[in-house]
Amino acid sequence: MNEQEIAVAAQELELLRMQLDNMNKQEELIQITFEEYTRAKGALEDLKGKEKGAEILVPIGANCWVHAKLGDTSKAIASIGSNVAVGQKLEAIIERLENQLGDIKNAQSELASKIGKVERRARDLAMVLEEAYGKAESPDSQ
Repeated sequence: MNEQEIAVAAQELELLRMQLDNMNKQEELIQITFEEYTRAKGALEDLKGKEKGAEILVPIGANCWVHAKLGDTSKAIASIGSNVAVGQKLEAIIERLENQLGDIKNAQSELASKIGKVERRARDLAMVLEEAYGKAESPDSQ
């Protein structure tokens, strides 16, 4: 491997490391989204068995809750995209969340596969570079 090839390989390795960093951040965001959708689905499923007037705790953020009494639990309001929310039956919202959770799981799998490929390429490239640097520094090559 000549100096130019080593420089190109080193540059590619740096790009792969940056790509891995970005992919790991993406993976983290996908996991956060998955957890949020799972909590929402669980909360809606819990509401199915509750009667009008039942007392519940409602999270308001930062690990704080307020006491509230339930109104009509047959419907809830959910976003349908583009900052539009509509009232829908709980079952319809739960079904949509289940579908979205499936999509999120698929995205996680695809990203994990891509991360694996990039990690393998980076590992292979790092080994090639270590070998090239080792040969360049060995007394036999001088």
